[in-house]
Amino acid sequence: MVAERSAAEQVKALVEAAEREARESREAVRRVAARADELSGRVDALAAGVAEAVAALKQEIEALRSASEAPAAEEDPGTRVQAAADDELIAEAEAVAARKPEAGEEMDASAVPEGARLLALKMALDGRPREETAAYLGENFALEDPETLLDEVYARAEPRN
Repeated sequence: MVAERSAAEQVKALVEAAEREARESREAVRRVAARADELSGRVDALAAGVAEAVAALKQEIEALRSASEAPAAEEDPGTRVQAAADDELIAEAEAVAARKPEAGEEMDASAVPEGARLLALKMALDGRPREETAAYLGENFALEDPETLLDEVYARAEPRN
């Protein structure tokens, strides 16, 4: 009987140990599940933050694209001439500058400088560099004082604040 008791006690001890291991395992599984839920919540929060950041970046990109396609805000459309009108204006100024007086007719001394002035002002308003305008005037007009003319037209073309 002693051997039976001993075997029964051993079985009982093994069953208790197995139950304790099962409780501990269930507790470990519960802790792992809780940690997994916590990490899942953090991943969801991070994913939502990333989605918001992506949406904000897409909006910013669209705003930049729209701004780059729209005319410049500081440009006053009333001071700008259409491209076709630019060509006509240049042709007219060049015609005035190239016009030679007919026999017996005196040439108006201000006609050539006004053509040059008109072209220089147009170039300045178009944002062309002063050096480019000076070179064009030098090639196409015989001006006594081109620097004074350039000073005048670039001062007039400066944006008013």
